[in-house]
Amino acid sequence: MFHWITDSLIDFFLKLGMHSGLAKMCSALIVVACLIGVAFVFYLIINLIVVRAVKLTHRKKPMLWWEKLLDKKFFKHVAALLPAFLVQKMIPQFFYEGSRSDLFFSALTNIYIIINVMLIISAFMNALGEVLLHKEATKDKPIKSYIQILMVVLWGIAVILVISILLNKSPAGLLAGIGAFSAVLLLVFQDMIIGFVNSIQLSSNDLIRNGDWITMNKFGVDGDVEEVNLLTVKVRNFDKTISTIPVKQLLSDSFQNWRPIQDLGIRRIKRSFNVDVTSIKPCTPEMLERFKKIGVLKDYIISVEKEIAAYNEELNADTSLIPNGRHQTNIGVLRAYIEAYLKNNPNISQQATCMVRQLAPDEYGQPLEIYCFTATSAWLEYEDIQADVFDHIYSVLSYFEIRAYQRDAGKNAIAMASSE
Repeated sequence: MFHWITDSLIDFFLKLGMHSGLAKMCSALIVVACLIGVAFVFYLIINLIVVRAVKLTHRKKPMLWWEKLLDKKFFKHVAALLPAFLVQKMIPQFFYEGSRSDLFFSALTNIYIIINVMLIISAFMNALGEVLLHKEATKDKPIKSYIQILMVVLWGIAVILVISILLNKSPAGLLAGIGAFSAVLLLVFQDMIIGFVNSIQLSSNDLIRNGDWITMNKFGVDGDVEEVNLLTVKVRNFDKTISTIPVKQLLSDSFQNWRPIQDLGIRRIKRSFNVDVTSIKPCTPEMLERFKKIGVLKDYIISVEKEIAAYNEELNADTSLIPNGRHQTNIGVLRAYIEAYLKNNPNISQQATCMVRQLAPDEYGQPLEIYCFTATSAWLEYEDIQADVFDHIYSVLSYFEIRAYQRDAGKNAIAMASSE
């Protein structure tokens, strides 16, 4: 239809004394430059209308979908695609069918369309991934791994189409030829394939989810999982640094996932303190009377006293000597008190294990271990509760006539005695 424009330009350049080939090239460039200019104006108009319409709709009725599509520039890529179809339709109108200019510029236009379509799909898939990560049902799934492997496949198809256009060959013929190089392709993409398989294993076995708190000492990782992609897992540590772990390492090495305590809303306290064994002794009647004044211990002491009295009476034991019969000890009463204290503490979970136990004695004395769970898994609250528990325990030890072991305590006592 507009071949006369191209022919007129060629005649003009020939009259200027240009060589025939150069005249054709210059006329073709001028025509294409004009088409690109028109297409660019067309793009600006479409982009202005579409993007403004979407933003206006989003303001009136905010939706996560609109927000994510805007962030990923989905509508800009769509606006850039429509003028390309205009150029594609107009090229045969300016250049004779089968001419070099027609074939060359049509090929470039088709390649641009393929790439732009892939950008649109990529923007849409990335927006979809962001939306799914905000959904309750899918926020803990490795969505980005699936999207990445899908995009690799689609980009592979796009590359094949581009090559087929450049070589003017059928895509089916190229695929048949690529089959011979499958071993090379597997070698090139082996990390990606292995990463995809590993991410599937992580997901199917429910080993890790977005938002899980994990620790992995080998990599110095201690924080929350932010992203599980095709090759790596991104973790934001509690010191605000970012760590990345190869997905395959999570399957081959050991790591801790604290998700169960987060799901239950509890967190374990497992800490011991050492008792000076020289301060452990049987309770005298005066001590027991004093201990009975502690509300949570009164019933316990009376009950144990009756049990011990019945036992000693059955054995006819002379309890005036400590080795004979059974006696309550200050450390035993202390253990009972701590257990009662924990069971009456609203910050300690009563549905989980709660106990005070003796560990094997060592050169630092007799360890008493507190084993219980807080009623919250929040880190700051957990630390406050744990500190409060041990603050209280240390403050009441002297009431039970028990001393906590401290390595320098003996040295300090000798120093004080020598100074006197």
